[in-house]
Amino acid sequence: MDQKLIRPLILGVALLAVIAPGTAQDLSALSACRAEKNDARRLACYDQELDRISREATTPGSPVAAATAQTPEERFGYRGVLAREETDRKKQETRALEELVATVTGISAGPNGALVVTLDNGQVWRQNRPESFFHLKAGERIRIEPAVLGSYLLYGSSKRSTRVTRLR
Repeated sequence: MDQKLIRPLILGVALLAVIAPGTAQDLSALSACRAEKNDARRLACYDQELDRISREATTPGSPVAAATAQTPEERFGYRGVLAREETDRKKQETRALEELVATVTGISAGPNGALVVTLDNGQVWRQNRPESFFHLKAGERIRIEPAVLGSYLLYGSSKRSTRVTRLR
């Protein structure tokens, strides 16, 4: 990788670690950027995500802004049952999606032959590696579920699955 691209990338990741530590949405978005093979597009993806996170950090009412907006007096003694109740309330508000069900609107092949699937909700997912046994058709209902280590499995109507990465 070109040295000119490495330095901004490292600075961007460091900025992300300071602005929004531990948010699952940000990590999944950055993982999608990391999967991009083209250096220029990968850097553009990181830049776009950092811009989005920066906007969220300055938006009143956002979790990042709320975490930084407390005064020392408000943070004093905020633990135990009080903190646990707040954490539980936030978890209920932001429950993670257990699975995504959508309809395939477009299918193409990537450079290595892996399927690139466009869904009716606008999302685009790519197979991690081409698999000859996995077939999809436009108009087919699919299901995507989280798997181990932050990966995702796409299930077609044949009940077979393939590992995928979200591109958009």
